[in-house]
Amino acid sequence: MAEPNLIERTQVFYELLLSDFATVQSDYLATNFTWENPLPDNIPFGGTYQGADGLLRYLTEINAAIEMSPLHFTDLIANESVVAAVGVEEDTLVRSTGRRYTMPFVHVVRFETDGRISHVREYNDTREMVAAFNV
Repeated sequence: MAEPNLIERTQVFYELLLSDFATVQSDYLATNFTWENPLPDNIPFGGTYQGADGLLRYLTEINAAIEMSPLHFTDLIANESVVAAVGVEEDTLVRSTGRRYTMPFVHVVRFETDGRISHVREYNDTREMVAAFNV
């Protein structure tokens, strides 16, 4: 698949992620899909999530813990099978503490040859996030 198509698929994937999960599941996720987000112990939604059910559980856990604005991507960089999505999560509210944080991130999105996503790995600058979750 051509690199510009991977960038476009990544953008649409993130747009649909919170608005049309059925399309994400049917059109974007590979059968071996994994989402990985290693986070410090005081963050309730860090971990590895397998398949569409795992991704739905991850999104549910995030929604229970935080109120998040849409992600702001500053750069999308692609090769033949990987997109690095660089951006920032701004003004996120931690529901349990009422505190807010801003967090720079990189998401590495891996594609299968058929254009489906097999793996997302988050790399987050969690300094402000950790402080916002602490009581």
